[in-house]
Amino acid sequence: MSAATASNLERYMLDLVNEERTSRGLDGLVLDKVLNASADAHSDWMLKSNVFSHTGVDGSTPTERMKAEGFDLSGSWRTAENIAAQSERGDQGFFDDVYELHVALMNSDGHRENILRPDLEVVGIGIQTGTFAYDSGTYFSVMVTQNFAMTGGRTTPDVPGQQDRAPETIAGQTDAPALLVGTATAENLIGTMGDDTITGSGGNDIISGGDGIDTAVYMNEMSNYGLTIGDGSITIEDRSGDHGIDTLNSIENLEFSGSLFELHRFVNVSTLTESDMLAFCELYVAYFNRAPDATGLLFWGSQLADGMSMIDIARQFYTSSETNLLYDGIENTGDFVTAVYSNVLGRDPDTDGLEYWVNALDSETVDQASFILSMIDGAKAATGSEADAQHLETKAEIGAYYAVVHGLNNGSMAKTAMQTYNGTLDSVVETKQIIDDHVEMVTTAGDMEFTISVTGLADTALDWV
Repeated sequence: MSAATASNLERYMLDLVNEERTSRGLDGLVLDKVLNASADAHSDWMLKSNVFSHTGVDGSTPTERMKAEGFDLSGSWRTAENIAAQSERGDQGFFDDVYELHVALMNSDGHRENILRPDLEVVGIGIQTGTFAYDSGTYFSVMVTQNFAMTGGRTTPDVPGQQDRAPETIAGQTDAPALLVGTATAENLIGTMGDDTITGSGGNDIISGGDGIDTAVYMNEMSNYGLTIGDGSITIEDRSGDHGIDTLNSIENLEFSGSLFELHRFVNVSTLTESDMLAFCELYVAYFNRAPDATGLLFWGSQLADGMSMIDIARQFYTSSETNLLYDGIENTGDFVTAVYSNVLGRDPDTDGLEYWVNALDSETVDQASFILSMIDGAKAATGSEADAQHLETKAEIGAYYAVVHGLNNGSMAKTAMQTYNGTLDSVVETKQIIDDHVEMVTTAGDMEFTISVTGLADTALDWV
C-alpha cells in the first residue's frame, strides 16, 4: 500500500472543493492518504509522459490505479476522477493557478458533477509541476488529479495531527498577492502587501487585507447579505446562514457570486457628523421625493466626506434621469416652483414665496439645478417658516431611518414610505411601521435585498415615534 500526505497546495484545493459542497448542503470530503498517492502518481506520470488523459500508465483506468495503490474498494463503492492542467501564469507561486484550475473544473458540467456528487466521501488530490508540451509550445505547468471515492471498506484519512495543524491565523506571504480561502470554522485571515483575494468560507471570520487593493469573496448572491459600516469597523452578515458574520479590515472590494461591489467608495461616510448626515438626507429626499436608497445615499455621503460640496452634489442630483422624470413636462417657471414646493415642503407656495423664486430663476440669480438646495436653506433659515423646517426635518429622519439605520435599497418601498407621510404625527407612525415591516421581511427572507447600514450617524432617527 502506498500513502502520501497532502501538500499545502493540495489542502488548498480541498478547501475550495469543500466550500462548493458545504455551500450546497453537502458533506465535505476527507483527504485519503492512499488516494493522495494515486492522484500524485498520475499527475507525475502525465507530466513525464506528456500525456493528458484518464488512461494512465500501462493503459490503467482511474479505478485500477486506486486499487493498485491499495485503496480498499469493498462493499458498496464508487470512484470518479477529474484532471486539469494549465501553464503557470499570474502571480509568483501556484495558489492562483490552483484556484483558476478549480474554477475551470466547476465550469465544466462533468467535472462539477464529480465534485458535487452527494455520495462521495473521500478524495485524493495530486498536484505536480513541471514542463508540458501543448500545441502552442512547451511551458512550465501545474497538473492536477482528483481521485474521488466512497467505499464500505477501510480508508486512511489524511488529517493533520495537532502538531501539524495550521494556526488559527492564516496569513499570506508578505511580498506577493495571496489567494486565501478559509474553512468552515472561524478564522483570522490576513492578506499581504499586494492585491489579495480572500474567501472566508464558513464561520465568523476576521478578514484583513493589509496594503494593496484587496477583495473579500462571497459565493452567494448580493441580496443575501447585510453590510454594516461603523466608526472603524465593518461587518457583513450572510442572512442565508451559510457563512456567518465576518469582520472586515482594509478590504477595498467585495465580490458576490462574481459581481464586484467597490466597498472603498462607501466607507468614508462614517466620518460625517450626525447633523451633516441628516442635512444630506434632506437634500436626497428633496431632489428625489422618496426615501434614499442606502447604496446611493452612502456613496454620495462618502463623496461629501471626501470634500465634494453640497452644491456640486445637488447639481449631480438635478441632472439625474430620476429628477428629470419627476419634473418632466413642466413648461413654465411658476409651475416648476409649485411642483418643487409640493415635493419638498408638502404644500403650495405662498404668493410672496412664489414670486420671489420665480424672479430668482428667471433672472438666473439661482439656476434650476441649485434651486431645491436654496429653497431648503431658506426654509431652515431664521427668517423661514418653522412649520416648513419641521416638515423637512421629519422627512430627513424618515430617510435616515430607512437608509442609514436599516440600510434598505428597495426603490418602490422608498417611495411608498415617503409618500405615506403627509405632515401629521399619525402618518409618521404609519410610515415607520411600513419601514419596520419591510425590515422584518428582509432580515427573515434571507435573499431578498442587499442592505448597507451605518452606525453612529442617525441612531436616534424617529426614536420619538
